[in-house]
Amino acid sequence: MKVSSENKWTEQDGSVLVVALLLLVFLTLIGISTEIEIQVAGNEQAHKTAFYHADAGVYTTPKIIRSCVEQGLQPSYSTITYLDTQPPDAFFRQIMGFDSYDSDKDIQFTLGGYTVQVDTQRNRQESIAGGGAEFASGAEGAGSGMTGGVAVIYALDSVGTGPRSSQSEVLAEYRLVPGIAGGL
Repeated sequence: MKVSSENKWTEQDGSVLVVALLLLVFLTLIGISTEIEIQVAGNEQAHKTAFYHADAGVYTTPKIIRSCVEQGLQPSYSTITYLDTQPPDAFFRQIMGFDSYDSDKDIQFTLGGYTVQVDTQRNRQESIAGGGAEFASGAEGAGSGMTGGVAVIYALDSVGTGPRSSQSEVLAEYRLVPGIAGGL
């Protein structure tokens, strides 16, 4: 008995179709997972950008606080906007402890087209005990001397924005020792 070649091909046609469909489904799943990974990576980058902007607020604000304390007035910067304008030196008054804390954001600036807003709060003062090492550095004019000093502690709440409406918040504490060079 001889089998015709027509039957042989028709039996294999179905299995080739099944293998082709399985291959197509497999490639589709790979394409979908790749697209999802691209979206996740984009979202992660947007959130990192927002975090870096918020972090920049934590590093910028202590410099403004130190300027307030050293100059005895609210400094004027072209890139910084003071959000509390009543009275005009409201930020300075809050930093120095003349006015009570308000929970509103105090300063704002822009980085790469995205905003950073920072709220500052004068938390407390701490006495710093003096010691031999501090005395030696005090003799050189770089330390608080043997009698110690005072540190003023500020709480910083910085909110940065980024692409895709991402937002990040960084909370920090800044310790200012008036009269001591250095720091932020």
